[in-house]
Amino acid sequence: MSLIVRTGPQEYECQIGVLSTLNERLISHGYKKVLLIHGEASWRVAQPYLSNFLENGTPSSTLSLFNGECTYAEVDRIALLAQEIGADVIMGVGGGKLCDTVKYAAVKVTGIQSVLIPTLASNCAPWTPLSVMYNEEDVCLGFDIHNEQVSILLIDPELIMGSPVKYFTAGIADTLAKWYESDMILSQPEHQANAFLLMARAAALNCRDSIVQSGVQAVSDLRSQLLTPAFIQIVETIIAISGLVGGLGDQFARTTIGHAVHDKITIFPESHDYLHGEKVAYGVMVQLAFEGKWSEIDQLMMFYDELVLPKSLVDLKLGHLTEQQVADFANEIVHDNALVSSGYVVTQEGLCQAMNTLETYIKVKSAG
Repeated sequence: MSLIVRTGPQEYECQIGVLSTLNERLISHGYKKVLLIHGEASWRVAQPYLSNFLENGTPSSTLSLFNGECTYAEVDRIALLAQEIGADVIMGVGGGKLCDTVKYAAVKVTGIQSVLIPTLASNCAPWTPLSVMYNEEDVCLGFDIHNEQVSILLIDPELIMGSPVKYFTAGIADTLAKWYESDMILSQPEHQANAFLLMARAAALNCRDSIVQSGVQAVSDLRSQLLTPAFIQIVETIIAISGLVGGLGDQFARTTIGHAVHDKITIFPESHDYLHGEKVAYGVMVQLAFEGKWSEIDQLMMFYDELVLPKSLVDLKLGHLTEQQVADFANEIVHDNALVSSGYVVTQEGLCQAMNTLETYIKVKSAG
């Protein structure tokens, strides 16, 4: 069994006001020239938190707008720009796709590190040493693993408090999926003597328990703009603990049906209106249907309804798909590289049946 552990950033802190320490942290690491990649809407929210850094001038910084998609072309553009200005660190301020792009650009150039300041808690992208890649049409191409980790990851919960609720609920769904996707593999007898796989399963269980116990409360706190311990706990669970599952468990804990559904559903343009975690939420439903766990689907349906998460193809504006399109979609999922390497056994026929049965089941339950 090959297991490579990639735990997370070299330095991490989540604390109110932590960004006021940014200059001294960069200087302590010897960083002198920063290429700062930022989004648009997120940058307007983040700028006040970075006023000390922007006004200080030490280290010096050059700003560049992210193009909005984690593509190989955007990775190359940022890497080349960093080389041209002589940067020794690329800083990313924004959401998951921006963080994935910055990580990748940094590892492409020898001697350049990455610093991430997430403005959303919508997935574990700021934590993980991998990037989920897309083409210019927002179709997922899979993920690439990096041989270097993020240098510094800083989270200010007050900054995350300024994010849209939709992104936060998507992060909750993505995090909850870690348990449902990994447990079938990590619970197998042959994995019970591996220390890191046991830790990966413990992290996945922590994700599930934290989300079930505090997820709805944290969403309510965000809506009310109340910075509570429950909100901060879920933010760290989404970004850090969730990232530890795959970091500790490698291919045995990184992805099965839930994320494979997300990756392949992006071939349908209608799905581009939905966030990563929302598509994963539906993927978890497909996985549970494939495993015949209808009682768990019943429990999740109530949770999903509270957070307005998609449960079916109809919820994703894909109820018009023909039987052949669903069959072709199922075939794409079965051949997903990450799903195949995980060792999770799934057949096209069984998955297609699960998807069709799930649509009927959700329709009947919703009508009742």
